[in-house]
Amino acid sequence: MKCDYLIIGSSIAGYNALKELLELKPNSKIVMVTSDKYYPYDRPPLSKDYLKGKLERGMLFFESDDFYKRGNLDVVLNRSVERIDVNSKEAVLNDGSVILFDRALIATGGRPRRLNIPGGDNVLYLRTLDDSDSIREAASKSRNALIVGAGFIGVEVASSLTTLGVKTTVVEVMPYIWNTFVDEKVSRVIRQYLESRGISFILNESVREIQGRIAITSGGKRLEADMFLMAVGIVPNVEVAQRSGIQTDNGIVVNEYLETSAKDIYAAGDIANIFDPREGRRKRIEHWNNAEYTGKLAARNMAGSREAYNFISSIWSDIFDIHIESAGETRNYDEYVIRGKFESQRPKFSVIYLKGGTIKGYLAISRNVKEIVVLNKLIQKQVDVSSKRDKLVDESFNLQKLLT
Repeated sequence: MKCDYLIIGSSIAGYNALKELLELKPNSKIVMVTSDKYYPYDRPPLSKDYLKGKLERGMLFFESDDFYKRGNLDVVLNRSVERIDVNSKEAVLNDGSVILFDRALIATGGRPRRLNIPGGDNVLYLRTLDDSDSIREAASKSRNALIVGAGFIGVEVASSLTTLGVKTTVVEVMPYIWNTFVDEKVSRVIRQYLESRGISFILNESVREIQGRIAITSGGKRLEADMFLMAVGIVPNVEVAQRSGIQTDNGIVVNEYLETSAKDIYAAGDIANIFDPREGRRKRIEHWNNAEYTGKLAARNMAGSREAYNFISSIWSDIFDIHIESAGETRNYDEYVIRGKFESQRPKFSVIYLKGGTIKGYLAISRNVKEIVVLNKLIQKQVDVSSKRDKLVDESFNLQKLLT
């Protein structure tokens, strides 16, 4: 089989690259190869509305099956690309078949990081549609759940299980939750809100062993549960790049155009190690918006454009009755200010992070979308707000005025 464009992976990045290429190059031959047995689907609902039974299975899929039935497109399901001959531009699949291509995109995403502990064989993980189905089935038969990891996925699943009537405990090895993007003061307010809704937390501990229905923590606690879930991050699926001699380092290393070290081969989404011009450092970003953006950007560059990466990465979540949005840099800052009601009963505030007098990032809890839009613009334009700290705190002040 020969094609103009090969997309490896049906992730958010892979799907958006496919859509962009179909629009930009409608007469080109495109092949997508995915190890998934389903056509591309959305993942955020897997830990929220779908898990809670509020969203029907069919609503997860981006397109109907008919969308993929066109003469210039082949979607190969249940297969994987084992390696790429970067010189002859040949992709070798796990069934031995070969696809010749002009340009290729690696968008293989990641897989759940697993904890190698005794008794961990029956632990559940969440990444795929089938994973979510398994968790739903287990929840229907359980009264108590234990989740290892208090990141976004762990907390989202905890809130969903609690809503379903399953008493849930979350064990986190760090001293506070969401430690990768908020400080302890902000984390405490979020945790207290979650506790008021029924989630229990055990911090500063890990699970060292599972004996049947008992999890034993590093501190010696014995926690009984009917179901166990690990949510301790993902490992990027870079094996095809490694086997093909493509440079990897915490993901697949790409330049500002998302080109890898191999000519005409690109990478996007969770696996792309990108240089962020705003932060002045390389980073690998595991967020939906970034996957969508880099998928489209890679496709445009594969189609002949030369557009450099320039994006404010953002993340969102819905947990119980609060909506959370965060963007930009929320760890490397000089100071932060709080706008709104900084309380745990009904949190409704924005934490605005400053460095060098400019806004670098924010965490917004149940805030007006107009405020979020303005904050994004203030980050993008690097507006100096060093003398207007009091305005940021004052809710009666329209932040839009800072842009004029």
